[in-house]
Amino acid sequence: MTEAHAALQPTVAGPLSHLRILEIAEDVPGPFAGRLLHDLGAAVTKVERPGSGDSSRHTGPFRDDEPDPEASGLFSYFNRGKRSVTLDWTQPRGRDLLGQLLDESDVLIVDERFGASHDELLALCEEHGGGERALSVVSITPFGLTGPRAHWRGSPATISAYGGLTLYFGEADRAPIPPPQDLALTQGGLAVAIATLYTVLGRGGQPGRGQVADISIVDVLSSVHTGLAATHWVFDSRQFQRHGRRSQGGLYPNAMLRCKDGFFRVHAMSQKEWRGLLEMMGSPAWGDDPEYQDRIVNGDRYADLLDTYIESYLMQHTKNELFEQTRERQLPFSPVRQMHEVLEEEQLLHLGLFRELAHPNGEQFTAAGSPFRWRNAEDDAPPETDPTGAALLRAPRLGEHNDEVYGDLLGLDAAEIERLRGDDVI
Repeated sequence: MTEAHAALQPTVAGPLSHLRILEIAEDVPGPFAGRLLHDLGAAVTKVERPGSGDSSRHTGPFRDDEPDPEASGLFSYFNRGKRSVTLDWTQPRGRDLLGQLLDESDVLIVDERFGASHDELLALCEEHGGGERALSVVSITPFGLTGPRAHWRGSPATISAYGGLTLYFGEADRAPIPPPQDLALTQGGLAVAIATLYTVLGRGGQPGRGQVADISIVDVLSSVHTGLAATHWVFDSRQFQRHGRRSQGGLYPNAMLRCKDGFFRVHAMSQKEWRGLLEMMGSPAWGDDPEYQDRIVNGDRYADLLDTYIESYLMQHTKNELFEQTRERQLPFSPVRQMHEVLEEEQLLHLGLFRELAHPNGEQFTAAGSPFRWRNAEDDAPPETDPTGAALLRAPRLGEHNDEVYGDLLGLDAAEIERLRGDDVI
């Protein structure tokens, strides 16, 4: 590690404070991975295109629907605490600068916009990973770096449909509906973060063992969300079906049912819980009807009818009233929270999850902080203390750290940096 490299300190303390990550990825998956690794202490430098930057800067949401590339909620959330440099790596001088940045990095995170093949990424590892350290590359693409679909592009909706996940969203008698867009993107980001940790830990302390981790979002979705369905199909040719607000199979009830001010999740996993629900409802006569004693049959034949019976009680009470009633009886039911209720949830507030975060333009907004908490055995701080500090670092302005990175880290003088700006290299 060079002295300049050592001078580029992480913005938060954490177990990965020795790690330097270069991120050339846009939108959600790569930036989400970078943000998680930042929360663990890694120093993340984000490389953006001169002029336009990360596409999420132009996506929003924006306050009052006024577009501002320095005030996108999406960009601010997934890129807080990072350094931003601008670079056109397609130009010869830009490619040279990229090589110098790679020489000072442990891991490169890229998405399909980087435009490199698997062999080209391996060549980067070999070229910039010798000596006492190793460079690893973590690639995230819709369909992977190799194989007949390697060149395909895809949106979250098309990837979810192609990978089999969409089939399980919606009502059984209607067309499938797309799953939440961020489900595909954030799951991909989690896989990238895990792969990054493996590329570092997997070196086993040996120099020059950089490697390429190939993350396909279709693979992630198919293995995480449709693995059980695939197993059923392989073993007994049974196709899972959409069940809308109900969960498939098992004992009745297991559904989202209406209440006075929204929806309530009712899931009686045992006979004791089923009897507890009936007692809470005042022991209705239909609960003792011999026809409704087999709860598997209830789910197959009588679910619609029994839902109306249960909802007639739930509709008389609010979510909070029902939650108190079920907690008193130790029933594992739950209100379906809306976002404003999540932001006010006392447990999350106790843990300090939601904090005030600043847009690069200075405006404040509430956002989720780090999901990680830890303390040493000798540390007297309470466990809910956020190890990243009381304040969340804001996301960077486009190219905000050009002088620091190109000057302090790479040793370019001010005149050269200004020439690079004039030539649209940075």
